[in-house]
Amino acid sequence: MLLSKAMQGYMYDKAATYSPNTLETYKFVHLSLIKHISDVDISEVTPEQLSSFIHWLQTDYVPNRANGDTSPLSPAYIDLHWKAIRSLFVWAHKVLEIPRPDLDMPRPRFKRAQPKAFTEDEIRRLLKASEEIKSRSRAGNEYTQRATTGGRNKAIILPLLDTGLRIGELLRITMRDVDFESGEIMVAPYSTGRKTRPRMVMLGAASRRAVWLYVARMEHTRQTDRLFPMSKNAVRLMLNRLAARADVENVHPHKFRHTFAIWFLRNGGDVFTLQRILGHASLDMVKNYLDIAQADIKTAHRRSSPVDIWHNDRPL
Repeated sequence: MLLSKAMQGYMYDKAATYSPNTLETYKFVHLSLIKHISDVDISEVTPEQLSSFIHWLQTDYVPNRANGDTSPLSPAYIDLHWKAIRSLFVWAHKVLEIPRPDLDMPRPRFKRAQPKAFTEDEIRRLLKASEEIKSRSRAGNEYTQRATTGGRNKAIILPLLDTGLRIGELLRITMRDVDFESGEIMVAPYSTGRKTRPRMVMLGAASRRAVWLYVARMEHTRQTDRLFPMSKNAVRLMLNRLAARADVENVHPHKFRHTFAIWFLRNGGDVFTLQRILGHASLDMVKNYLDIAQADIKTAHRRSSPVDIWHNDRPL
């Protein structure tokens, strides 16, 4: 059976257990593999071909991203390719009863990057850039005008920052999921519920106001309408534009989730509550945030310890 045909069967079988986003990503990986080694019979794929594909991704592959960025794939994304290929051949071994060439495909080793948070200044600059656009007149004079999408952009940024929602979770929220009186947002489970767990998150006063203003300016909304009828890629492109105008680096939707988690712990929140808010199945990821917050406390203490400061001025 050709690799492309097997890939179709894999997609049919996994549709009940994997989210559409995961399937779309895995499909992209599998098509990239076919393009690299050609559409051969799946039983004839060799370990050397699979290892060569991973090596090519690490050394010679040039991404064609929507925002024009051609920087190399991150180690984490290459690892995702490895998992997608392995998943395909685990399925093929069970369903098509073929040997597994992926068993000898070495997994790329990498250390997952430590989550980083936005600073308050960076958030303020992003919000300002979302509401204002600088332009030039024909005479060459610079002037500032209000962005027509400023209200919508602010209504996306503040809830991401205030709730720790994943971008996919935010974009699936409907009008009926938001209670403006209490600030509650109901997050429904998605597909198998392995990643999006049913839970309630809260909007603070500023975020609630921003979302209310955005909704109040809409016309003819229904309870079943999505709050933000946009794609993930559209949000990423919007954030890229704001980042360029605000001169803020490394702006992506998940960084708002990291920022919420780190500041939640910095401000005295506990890890078990954070786990429930973020919808994590285990404390593993939350512990990463806790390590960062605790390191911040140690650094702050070293800078502001009264005993050390007084002792340096005049030994106690």
